[in-house]
Amino acid sequence: MTKLAYDGESHRTSGDGNRVAKTVITNGVPTTTYYLVDDLNPTGYPQVVEELSGAGVVARQYTYGLQRIDENQIQNGAWTPSFYGYDGGGNVRNLTGSAGTVTDTYEYDAFGNSFTVTGSTPNNYLYRGEQFDSDLGLYYLRARYYNPNTGRFLSRDPEEGQAKIPASLHKYLYASGDPVNRFDPRGRDSILETGAIDYDFILETLPGVIAYGCAVEEIWAFDTEVANGIDDWIAGKPVNYWPTPPLWLDKACAIPGVLAALALLGTL
Repeated sequence: MTKLAYDGESHRTSGDGNRVAKTVITNGVPTTTYYLVDDLNPTGYPQVVEELSGAGVVARQYTYGLQRIDENQIQNGAWTPSFYGYDGGGNVRNLTGSAGTVTDTYEYDAFGNSFTVTGSTPNNYLYRGEQFDSDLGLYYLRARYYNPNTGRFLSRDPEEGQAKIPASLHKYLYASGDPVNRFDPRGRDSILETGAIDYDFILETLPGVIAYGCAVEEIWAFDTEVANGIDDWIAGKPVNYWPTPPLWLDKACAIPGVLAALALLGTL
């Protein structure tokens, strides 16, 4: 168990690095919230399934599928469910009640700053479906805390980053500075959105793929001429099996070959 303190809050994390409790001191009075975390669920990331008061009483529950489905909490003395509605980026855009009526709506900018909010249902899960700590004004992204006002994390990225993606070498930048196409649910190395075009990957691999294809073409041409040469030798004909690929093939393979070499040098 690890205990951390920040701006009037103290947090406790498990041996797996998941936040399991926080204590907020207001006017000298501490208020503790405990989090029951399930790290084996369909979302693929550790998720809070229950929030408990300092006395150990369950105050809020969550249900999961591939995303968080709903929260169930006590309102006006009764357990009341609210269901999450998402946009294509995984941002919570609305909450609905049991009857399907929208009770709350949310809008964000690219980095997760809320600029239009309606409704008053208590809810901590907003931008990218992640947990917002309203006491700190920060998002808890498991390994680190994220400040949407600056687009930066509060602590260094534990991952080294990738040399071919310079922005990933920035130790505090959220989503490599591209929050539209990338997200960072773990707080360690951003992830490309499904369906987004990874131009860095294309520029990194395309020359090599083309050069590989050209090499295969060259080998095929060589093998073909060697086979023809053996047939000529068996038939008693003059043998000339040194590969002589067409001029256009040599020129076509030269450019991607150079690009592949430059891409390789860029990793050294």
